Amino acid sequence: MISQIKEGLDFEQPHLEAIYEMFETYFSGRPFVSIADRKNDYTINPNLLKDTRYKNLLGIGVVCYSEASYNNALFEKTFFKGKFEPFYEMEACKEWALQLVEDFNKSN
Repeated sequence: MISQIKEGLDFEQPHLEAIYEMFETYFSGRPFVSIADRKNDYTINPNLLKDTRYKNLLGIGVVCYSEASYNNALFEKTFFKGKFEPFYEMEACKEWALQLVEDFNKSN
């Protein structure tokens, strides 16, 4: 799943609930990776990354377009218990995501 958040948004719990509804609708019972395309600047409450209720989420990839965005993603990584990686290129992020799903499928 690739998401792009609206410019200037303060991403909080209600937004996470909406994302989880999409997870349930499109990925129920299937492993997947969430990719955040950070073309726009927005703020995310890093404590939201501690939420582990969605077990099919294998990891989060973040595509960054500036060094500041990349450094923010590195900070956010410390809050997430699973796999979380920042990237500067979408294709590299997609390859990483596909590898996570492939590795999961091989082990199960």
